[in-house]
Amino acid sequence: MIYSPFVERFIKLYGDLNKQTLHYLAELYSQDIQFIDAVHEINGLNDLESYFEHLYSNLKECHFHVHHVVEKETPTGGEASLFWTMRYIHPKINKGEQITVEGTTLIKFTDKVHYHRDYIDMGQMLYEHLPIIGPMVKFIKKRVQS
Repeated sequence: MIYSPFVERFIKLYGDLNKQTLHYLAELYSQDIQFIDAVHEINGLNDLESYFEHLYSNLKECHFHVHHVVEKETPTGGEASLFWTMRYIHPKINKGEQITVEGTTLIKFTDKVHYHRDYIDMGQMLYEHLPIIGPMVKFIKKRVQS
């Protein structure tokens, strides 16, 4: 699929992101980036870089595969929703086995991203893979589904 050059670059960076490539974040994000996920709200590039440094220092591996993008131009730049699958390994979660998570990211940008929001199921990403809490979360999800 063909997306704008900016979105293509964004996808490539996240596909290649690891401890050694975190310096590329400054190429994509503005100094005043607002980054929101299910647990954090981070404002500013320095804080975002610190967040990623901490995050990646605890992961054995983490890979994103973007499988669909909806992109549009806005009066102030561009906006894209990226639908992705993340696979990661954390030595203290899920007995060090790989975890697969589906998610969506909304980015707003001009020449760099100034707004990034991740939408993710924290149960699928974390809670279901923890001792004690995991079985309870899975039980609750099954009860709600029936």
